[in-house]
Amino acid sequence: MRTRTVALLILISLSLAAACIPPRPSPIVASPATTAEPATTPSPATPAPGSPGATASSGVVVDPSLLAVLPKAIEGVPVNPDPATAADIAAEGSIAPFVSAIALATAFGPLATSGAGDYVVVTVARLRPNTFSDFFFRGWRDTFDSAVCGQAGGVAGSAETDIAGRHTFIGTCTAGVHTYHVHLETGDLIVSMQGLGPGRFGERIVEGLTE
Repeated sequence: MRTRTVALLILISLSLAAACIPPRPSPIVASPATTAEPATTPSPATPAPGSPGATASSGVVVDPSLLAVLPKAIEGVPVNPDPATAADIAAEGSIAPFVSAIALATAFGPLATSGAGDYVVVTVARLRPNTFSDFFFRGWRDTFDSAVCGQAGGVAGSAETDIAGRHTFIGTCTAGVHTYHVHLETGDLIVSMQGLGPGRFGERIVEGLTE
């Protein structure tokens, strides 16, 4: 599966998640004007879209530093930042009420581009204050999994387990694709992934998470 195709599924998933999760009735969150990154007139010093610190018109920051929680490699396969796709996701206005910053990375084994090897696409999202709840996280996972599995035969099942001491939610698509979701309290980050292959790159990512 090609990188941009997989990344497009992530974009669709996050957009659907944002659209399907209703606002929490309480506590009252400050208006977007006070919670979003302040709008400023672009200047020569303003980062270009997709570059570190770039802010989309939606107010969501592309922040590659979020990827510091991920391992640098999986069994010798590098985990590479994808700031261009992160910028595409950041520009999706429907996630702005919930997400303040986002980053994306991919790891593709030798045969992944032909569909026969291991791959994982990882999205790290920093939530806005007072957003996270069990209800929110469940809605995020369900819509993410439905969108990903919609391109992989539908959702076949879901499970919860602890991987390296982290509570992990795992979805399974009929075609064998897996999704993974972990909430990191430090930094209020959600790490969501989709992956395929016998190397279970998604599980290796969870094992290597740092805070």
